[in-house]
Amino acid sequence: MKEGYCPYCDAKRQLLVKYVNETYSVRGEPITIKAEVAFCEKCGEDVFDRELDSANLERAYAEYRKRKGLPSPGEIVALREKYGLGQRTLAKLLGWSPATVYRYEKGAIPIPSHGEMLKRIANPAQMAELIKMHGGKLSPREYARVKEKLNILQEKERKYAALSALKKKADSKPSIENGFRRFNFEKLLNMIIYFARQKGIYKVALMKLLWYADFLHFKRHAVSISGAKYAALPNGPALDNWMLCLQAAVETGGVAIEPVVLPEYEGELVVAKAEIEEDIFSQDELKTLEEVAERIGGMSSRALADLSHKEEGWVKTPPNDIISYEYALKLKWE
Repeated sequence: MKEGYCPYCDAKRQLLVKYVNETYSVRGEPITIKAEVAFCEKCGEDVFDRELDSANLERAYAEYRKRKGLPSPGEIVALREKYGLGQRTLAKLLGWSPATVYRYEKGAIPIPSHGEMLKRIANPAQMAELIKMHGGKLSPREYARVKEKLNILQEKERKYAALSALKKKADSKPSIENGFRRFNFEKLLNMIIYFARQKGIYKVALMKLLWYADFLHFKRHAVSISGAKYAALPNGPALDNWMLCLQAAVETGGVAIEPVVLPEYEGELVVAKAEIEEDIFSQDELKTLEEVAERIGGMSSRALADLSHKEEGWVKTPPNDIISYEYALKLKWE
């Protein structure tokens, strides 16, 4: 309810605001939105309200941008701030007038070619190419600022490249290959930290403990803990894409991988660098992890490999293929 002037009553009236389907023409295209329209409480006629009309027009513009994949004013501002650019600096790089950038940030709709360029340079690699081509147009101070921001963003992308790749590879659909659970990297990371939290653990041993934990939990509760897939490798079951998994775990700062050189052996130790987040697990999941750690956590890598080689899941799965969680029902070690 708001107060306004009703021209039909020629008096100030209480106005009721209702949602009404209205169609606006945006660059020649009809855009229908749920518009807010004021109606006179006395006579029931719709009344012009400048504030509501402006908001409705912006809704129509927003819908048009969405349909055409054009950036919003807020996204353009965020893009500039991402790279530490002022409006004039961005305009220099793009070969536009500063007024163009200003208008877009104030609500004007970008033309398609400009919208496509703004979307492209949201990618730091594309921005790096733009800097290479047109960085000479900037002052030394402007150039240094944008390069500093760009270097930080590119380093962050490199740092989390493995995690991004791992999440892309992971199936989102629960199946018998992942224990009927969507892959959950945070749970897997904390499982790794759990088994590596005391003195560290060799890679081969870690792979076996993770496999036994996920498969034992599936046997008891019909669902895995992490949603990870495991492959039948020569040394026994191991995470599918295990190198990528460990690299991602290192990228997050959860663990480190340290070389170990002994007279009779060379290997790599996975060492926890963060505390386990216990509340990420259910009580049943924690019990499974505790049982695996207590019963076989002290075994050597060789002994764990030998133990896993007796499991039907590893024996009957072709080399390098994914081990189905249906074999969890036939675990021999329990």
